[in-house]
Formats: sequence, structure tokens, C-alpha cells
Amino acid sequence: PLSPEPMVAKRADLRRRSGEPGAGAVSCVEGDIGSSLVLQSTKPNGGVLHLVGTSHISGESAKRVQEAIATKKPRLVMVELCKRRKHILKTDSTRRDRPSGCRACQNLCQLSVRGHGGVALLGYLLGRYMQSVGECMQTEPGVDFRAAATEARRQKASLILGDRDFTVTVQRMWAAMSILERLYLCWHLFLGGFVIRWDRRRLPTSSDSLRWISKRFPCLKEPLLNERDAYMAHVLRYFVDQGNTVVAVVGSAHVSGIQKHWKEHVDVQKLLHVPSSGCKDYVIPGLLLGLLLGFVFYLLN
Repeated sequence: PLSPEPMVAKRADLRRRSGEPGAGAVSCVEGDIGSSLVLQSTKPNGGVLHLVGTSHISGESAKRVQEAIATKKPRLVMVELCKRRKHILKTDSTRRDRPSGCRACQNLCQLSVRGHGGVALLGYLLGRYMQSVGECMQTEPGVDFRAAATEARRQKASLILGDRDFTVTVQRMWAAMSILERLYLCWHLFLGGFVIRWDRRRLPTSSDSLRWISKRFPCLKEPLLNERDAYMAHVLRYFVDQGNTVVAVVGSAHVSGIQKHWKEHVDVQKLLHVPSSGCKDYVIPGLLLGLLLGFVFYLLN
């Protein structure tokens, strides 16, 4: 799969030197292609984007993604993943040979060594929460992305990993929260990932989870949703302006945000800035670990 980072940096550099505002280069047109959205470039020989909103744990979404790619026959297919999460694209047999939990533990240790233990714990709990919901649906998160990758290979289309680096997103989320908010969020993710047994009839979708987080933690809406919408809109516009037909597979919560940022100038360097870590990044993991261990001992007794 292709990663957009070099192209994103090149576009930002050219824009700074040419003074291009980036706002008048494109226009958006809404179309009725299933539940897809069509965004079109007005540049000479510009391309078109077919934006498909999905649920990451829905088999129906996977079928709709395959139909969209097979119908539109794009040159490029973008999925809402980054390099650090590309293991989600592996098939069932490949994932059994190398469980995703091992990779999660590796990322946890790497971030902890660099002084981001709390960030690593938050990332792990987010992944475990989605895995728990997927187990109740008898599927694994990312079924729509795997369907997109399979159909892209069938149509001989290139695959793009178009989301911002996962660790940047989690670090910016962590920096936006207070100490109490960090404890509260990690505790709820722990309950949802390890304790609560979800009812299949009342499972939260990705949009439901994002709405809950935005309501309880308004400070997280910007790094978790708005910034990633802007980043993906910037990446997609780069390829569409080159005349490519692109099908983008993203969570349904991101569709309106990508449309909103489609005409706007995006400061990519600002979106990729990682806040420096402080002493709180060492204290909070210890507090969280103590709470989690206490709860485990309580259940055992």
C-alpha cells in the first residue's frame, strides 16, 4: 500500500512557495451513488472522488464497498488507515499466524520507552474496545478495509493508506485532556474492552462511539475527528487534482467532515505536530495500572 506522507509534504511545500490558497481549486458535488458522496476537482483534467461511508464492523458495509469499487473501477482506492495500522488489512489466516495483540504490545513498549506510556495505554485500550465490539458481531474491526483491499487488487487499483499516523492522533488526544479526563476515558475503555458483554442488538457503531466521546470529552472532537477529516481531505484532493478517479473508504462519521474541508487550505505540519511529554505521562500510567490491577484482584476475590 502507498503512504501519502511524501506527497503531502511536497504539496504543502509547493503551496507555500507559490502562494496557492488551496481553497478555490476544487468544488464539491453531491451525488446519489448508494450512500456515497461525490467530490469533484475543477482543475483542468481533474479527477473525481467517490467517498463511501462505512461501519468498520459491518458485513453490509463491506459488500457496499466492493460494489462501489467494482462499479467505478477507480485507479486509486484509499482506506482510513496509516502505516501503523496496516496489519488490519491482513487476511484471517495471516492474522492467526501473527496475532494483532503482539503488534499492539510492541507499539505499547516502544511508546513507553520514549516516555509516552500513558499514550500507549490509551491506544491499546482504544484498540481493545473496538475488538470487543467486533467479537460480539462475530467479525473483526476493519472488515470494510479488507474488502476494499481485496477488490482493489481484483480491479488492479493502487491502495492508499490515507489517514494520519495513529500515534500522532493518540498523542494529540492525550495532550488535550486533563488528568481526570484521562483517568475517566481509560476506565470506560477498559470496561468496554474487558468487562462489559455487549448485546448484539444494541452494539455501538463507530459513529455512536465518536458521538459519545465528543459529548463526554468535547476536547477530543478536534484531534480525533476534525483534524483527521482535514488530513484525509488534503490527501484525497492531492490525488484527485492529478486526474485520478478515487474511491475512499472511511467511517461514516468522517464523510461530512471531509466534505467540509474539501475546499479549505489545510496546514498539514500543524496537524502532524506532536506535543512534548511531561511528568504527567509517567504518573498517569502508574495510576491507571494500579486501578486496573485493583479491579482485577477485586473480581478474583
